[in-house]
Amino acid sequence: MSIKAAAPTALIVAALALVGDYTNLSGKSSSSSPKECLVEKPTVTDLQGVITGLTRGWRELDTVFSKNITSLASSTLFDDERFLRNIELLKATRQLEDDLRRAQVPLALTEDHEALRRAVAKVRTRLATIDSLYKQFFSRPQAFESELSSSALRDLADHTSHRLRELT
Repeated sequence: MSIKAAAPTALIVAALALVGDYTNLSGKSSSSSPKECLVEKPTVTDLQGVITGLTRGWRELDTVFSKNITSLASSTLFDDERFLRNIELLKATRQLEDDLRRAQVPLALTEDHEALRRAVAKVRTRLATIDSLYKQFFSRPQAFESELSSSALRDLADHTSHRLRELT
């Protein structure tokens, strides 16, 4: 597995570990398991650095998946491995979003945590778009009977596209 392919999984695991660190920071975790080893509890500054790094990683993923959408939109080839991998990542990202939403975030980390949630949501949106594009390979376009000539329809589409570009 390449580094690029492993990056989303690593970011998901790191974000889930971060949620666990919130509990350690608050001191609510009191386990007496003999197999646990004593480790310094993370500080707010430590966690802010971790959150910033994670947010940066998720933003980089957003850029990668944005490029994937562009290439997939013009592709005529179906890649079943990428399709299945995207489904897995989409499910894991949705679960991560839910866990981040339900996390008990220390007050000092709220702003950083929200930035992370937004970055994860953007990636989830990209993954959902990729999923939608892949699913289009499974459906046939519907044909409609029309009295319009193909050149008139093409002119209408060109006019609409031109107008949309002007609006944006």
